[in-house]
Amino acid sequence: MNIKQLSYFCHVVESGSASAAAKQLFIAPTAISMQLVALEQELGGELLNRSSRPMSLTKLGHFFYPRAQKLLNDFHKLQSDTRAFVSLADTVLNIGFPRSVMVNLLPEAIKLFSATHSHVTLNLTEVLSEYQPERVLNQTIDIGITREFEGDCIVPKSLNHHLILVDPLFAAIHRDHYLAQKSFLTLQDFCRSPFISYPKDERSGFSQKILNYFAAQQCMPVISHRAIEIHTALALVGAGLGVTLVGKSAIPENRQDVIYLPIEDFKVNSYIYAISNPDSSGTHIHAFIEILKSIAA
Repeated sequence: MNIKQLSYFCHVVESGSASAAAKQLFIAPTAISMQLVALEQELGGELLNRSSRPMSLTKLGHFFYPRAQKLLNDFHKLQSDTRAFVSLADTVLNIGFPRSVMVNLLPEAIKLFSATHSHVTLNLTEVLSEYQPERVLNQTIDIGITREFEGDCIVPKSLNHHLILVDPLFAAIHRDHYLAQKSFLTLQDFCRSPFISYPKDERSGFSQKILNYFAAQQCMPVISHRAIEIHTALALVGAGLGVTLVGKSAIPENRQDVIYLPIEDFKVNSYIYAISNPDSSGTHIHAFIEILKSIAA
């Protein structure tokens, strides 16, 4: 039994004869007759009284016809829904990102992408790096933009993992801090001030990795606040409540109360990646990732 046989059968019932159905379908009547015979043989009984004019349904035909109609309707709906899904997938790009890349990198990428792909709708979801791989795997998002450290294993090998940017960490201190006149800091300088860690999330490894780097240098600052996210951390720095670390690409241009300095003896890099699912068929994923790379370059 196949869709063609069901379609031919329903057309014959609705038109009253194989010849009338053949005219509607622009095929030979014998083609319809052969498919109906094959269907009846598979079912083990006749569906149509061929001696009557127009053809009428047998008892088996009365049982079979409404079910065949429903199956055909479901099949056609599946076809149309799938076409709509494919069309939507090609005009919508879902991007997940941590807040730190929304400062400079992501807005520029959005602007450049939209200039050449104005028909594509961008859906943006703020989500920490550690939560992104599962969403890329289940195709909730098409591209995840993660911030990672060397040796991190948050992204499974089954996903595409594109390095976008090597992003060194800078100290963020209040403009009136006693160290603000320096061109760079030492780790000892930095660790004398209260430290503001972020993000405050049980799955995020960012703040703990930072503390591990401090511990490896045998210089551990005192944590004064644990901020939910980077903007809160910088606001606390701006209020004079401590210092923190940010990636160079995450340095905002609109804060006049915070300055950013390298730490000479603390050369720690973070790495920004774009992750995607090899099974995703959207044609715009590659284009967006290439734009991210071009900005970073």
